[in-house]
Amino acid sequence: MITGGSGFLGSRLALYFKDKYELLTPTHAELNISREEAVRAYMEEHRPDVVVHCAALSNTWYCEQHAEESHRVNVQGTVRIAKACKLTGAKLVFMSSDQVYNGTPLLGLLPEDVVLQPVNVYGCHKMEAEQRALWNLPDAVGLRLTWMYDLPTSAMKLNTNILVNLQKAHDEGTTVKAATHEYRGVTNVWEVVRNMEKAIELPGGIYNFGSGNALNSHTLFLEAAKLLGFGDASAWILPDEERFAEQPRNLTMDPSRIEQHGIHFHDSVEGIEQALKYPYRTE
Repeated sequence: MITGGSGFLGSRLALYFKDKYELLTPTHAELNISREEAVRAYMEEHRPDVVVHCAALSNTWYCEQHAEESHRVNVQGTVRIAKACKLTGAKLVFMSSDQVYNGTPLLGLLPEDVVLQPVNVYGCHKMEAEQRALWNLPDAVGLRLTWMYDLPTSAMKLNTNILVNLQKAHDEGTTVKAATHEYRGVTNVWEVVRNMEKAIELPGGIYNFGSGNALNSHTLFLEAAKLLGFGDASAWILPDEERFAEQPRNLTMDPSRIEQHGIHFHDSVEGIEQALKYPYRTE
């Protein structure tokens, strides 16, 4: 069962798995994760072997403005799914985020067990969801995802991502500002999809699940623009040297734990290069 099957990640998982497994991709009307009785009833009726929980409110700005709704969906919804999986014996894989690291005053690769100090609503709620899901279901697997992207030419649902933003700015002749004091990985969504089967086999716990990156965001954007064929984009990808100047924002995840289980992601720049060279065909 894939929750959030019409979303950015869920729709691609559903496409990738459609000929390999018997899939359940309930709509919001069929499975409202805000209602505990509805979640339990659906799970007891259908009894999936595995639940990949992608349904979420993932817009950080929206969550900041609507904290109660964010908690209801991102925390309580995940806990309801975990409880229902415990009841029916299903394996649970749920999505978390690198935003749990937002506020951690350390540079370099961040392991899963670093002390978390999230400073935004979304990060706080993802951290709470991790803790409560594992308290209810210790065998659950939580995946901390980075900012994901697909190619701007994809016919599937696109989110606001690094490649889409750069393509749009280039086409419209507008500028983009990227922070010089920010470090975060970006991941090809199809790498997440292709690694999901291995994730299902992981022991219970939390895992960093995405691409690493040693570059600041401004340099990363310039490198991505170059790979998109835009050449030297320094005239319209501008450095934002004030944002995060007092405390750099570092969301760069240490991949050591998943690599011990045979799961590998390309580095962010290499991942973009591979995505452009070998696009995933959806037709």
